[in-house]
Amino acid sequence: RRMACGLGACLSCAVDTSSGRRKVCKDGPVFSAEEVYEHVS
Repeated sequence: RRMACGLGACLSCAVDTSSGRRKVCKDGPVFSAEEVYEHVS
């Protein structure tokens, strides 16, 4: 899906991680599986 702003201002790309909500456009787009999925270790 398309990101609305690509800068992190609109928060449409925010995902829940083990370290809180992170922005895919600024902190990603690659995250470890352990960070995104709590049940994966």
